[in-house]
Amino acid sequence: MIPDPKIFYKTYLKDYHGTKATYLKKILDDLPKYEKEIFKKELDEEEKDQFRLTLKSDLRQTYFHAIETFFELFFALNPHGKQKFDDLNVLYNLANSAGPKTYNKISQIALNENSLEFLDERIKFSGYEISIGHYLFYMGIFKAASQSQELQDEIDKSIEAIKYGVKILATDFINRGEYNAYKHGLRIIPAVKAFMLGDMNTNEIKIKWDLSDSMSFYLKSKSPNEIKIITKLSDIDGDYSMTMFCSRLIYHLIFYRRLTLKFEKDAEKYKQFPITFFGKEPIAKCNKVNVAIQDLEYTMTMTGSKLKNKGSG
Repeated sequence: MIPDPKIFYKTYLKDYHGTKATYLKKILDDLPKYEKEIFKKELDEEEKDQFRLTLKSDLRQTYFHAIETFFELFFALNPHGKQKFDDLNVLYNLANSAGPKTYNKISQIALNENSLEFLDERIKFSGYEISIGHYLFYMGIFKAASQSQELQDEIDKSIEAIKYGVKILATDFINRGEYNAYKHGLRIIPAVKAFMLGDMNTNEIKIKWDLSDSMSFYLKSKSPNEIKIITKLSDIDGDYSMTMFCSRLIYHLIFYRRLTLKFEKDAEKYKQFPITFFGKEPIAKCNKVNVAIQDLEYTMTMTGSKLKNKGSG
């Protein structure tokens, strides 16, 4: 039990997703080395494929979980529309978070162009007039910002970039099919090896994409006799970069609040600390697609005990 909610900010694993993404990426970048170190034997080709796909799938899941975690914290701490500031009620708010309600809020951010404009609204806190975005992502950096227009300008630009990035995160998250396929029954398999387009008259292959590095996940369709299969190529660099971006947002929500609580050991440890800023261009670079083809969608119909392919997209 944590009797004092202030301890939450000191002990929270603020780098959880960044740390996990880092070691997964490191292993993926040097698979032969870690195959030997972890398994203590020579893996056959099937075992190597299973190991590689497990790591890639775990990195993908880590990205989704990072987004989910960020929004839970973001909504728990957000003072917009509330009668009081909820920093010390964070544990209560997180424990009482309602999944469907949270998902609806995330959907609104993804689909409504002006959904994050409230971050520019001005509030009064600790004797300073600041924006809600400043309160959320740069807690405690009030006096320094009030004394330096240059610092305040950097914070304001950073919040604009955060709005841009948070919208990307929300958009990636609202299509829950893939994340649920990982969480519920691990409904993912490396089912498709290639996708080809050919000339119907000559049967000549005109275009071919290698999909051997893809995973397919299974979803229910509108018809009870159908299932939908979506195939995605692994984008290790994209998943890693966006997870690291999301992890930094979580870090900002937690770390600066920790400093304002003035824990005894922190006074010496954090006499000086860096203030980090976000930019639209670096976020756009993180969000860059690094694969030649993205989603392929199939629908299959159950007839008796057989599945028939209805088509592809």
